[in-house]
Amino acid sequence: MGYWNTHENPKDNKGFKSVADIVNDIADRALGGWDDFTDDITTYPREIVRLYLSEDCPEPLNEEVYQQVLRESSERIQRAIHRRICNQLY
Repeated sequence: MGYWNTHENPKDNKGFKSVADIVNDIADRALGGWDDFTDDITTYPREIVRLYLSEDCPEPLNEEVYQQVLRESSERIQRAIHRRICNQLY
């Protein structure tokens, strides 16, 4: 577990070596939208994952390599986002 299942086209996985790499990339991108003054640490991770799974998802997160991980590991991504926020705040 944790290793990225490569596709027939090696460029499809964008060079990520594992699911953990993709989770961390998504969490880092989500942290860029975090606002200490207006966002709630308890709801932001869930809201951002919902956004990333919606039709309004920004590029490149709307690409299949990200969408697959978002669908299969949404709770893991939410925890990673929460940890990033806590590390930034404390």
